[in-house]
Amino acid sequence: MQAKQIVPRIGLEATTAKIEGTRGKLKCLVERGWLDEDAPGRFTLARHDGDADRGNSRCPRGSSP
Repeated sequence: MQAKQIVPRIGLEATTAKIEGTRGKLKCLVERGWLDEDAPGRFTLARHDGDADRGNSRCPRGSSP
């Protein structure tokens, strides 16, 4: 799914600011291994192949998104 599809489904207005903010949070979830970004801007649930947890995130928030 794309961020612009997710925003209204989680109850937010589909404004540019909300879409971009959500996209940033989705990219943090990619870094943490919760999501995959198969193509630029397209997010899916991560496929776990027994990989170790990606605990060292560069996500600016520092805690869970």
